[in-house]
Amino acid sequence: MRVLLAVALLLVAGCGTPPPAAPEELSATDLAFVDLVIPQNESALAALALTNRPGSALRPVAAQVEDRYRAELAQVRELLARTGRQESDQHEGHDMPGMITAAELTAVGFAEGAAFDQQLKVLLRAQFEEARTVARAELSSGTSKPVLELGARIDSTRAEFLALLGDAPKSP
Repeated sequence: MRVLLAVALLLVAGCGTPPPAAPEELSATDLAFVDLVIPQNESALAALALTNRPGSALRPVAAQVEDRYRAELAQVRELLARTGRQESDQHEGHDMPGMITAAELTAVGFAEGAAFDQQLKVLLRAQFEEARTVARAELSSGTSKPVLELGARIDSTRAEFLALLGDAPKSP
């Protein structure tokens, strides 16, 4: 009877409840990585959306990769929320490797047929390769386990995406 009373008192006192989760700690490298993943993925999704036009040979590729990009965005935003940080627009307007710009999207949008697919393929290839470069930087210098896992997944999936384009991925 005393044991039941002790257990009941501990539960009422809150001793049976797990402590609240501590905020995720991210290093400067981790933060830089997640700050790049968001605009990289958003620009890639905008490019992949262009394949919805009739006759695009890249539509099957887009169909296979879009959900992965969206899942990564959700994961990154969740990580930022756990750290109490807001999304950063620090890369907005920058012409960075692998970042598909609005001007590039407009130019590709005016292309027709095989020229459209070829131009879009060039943009996607550059994005996939740069995402692998950024992911590898995270893997070599990051500290947060969830961010490192995301980096490893991005490196691996972008190699798969390059294969879908018919290109062998760059070796590490």
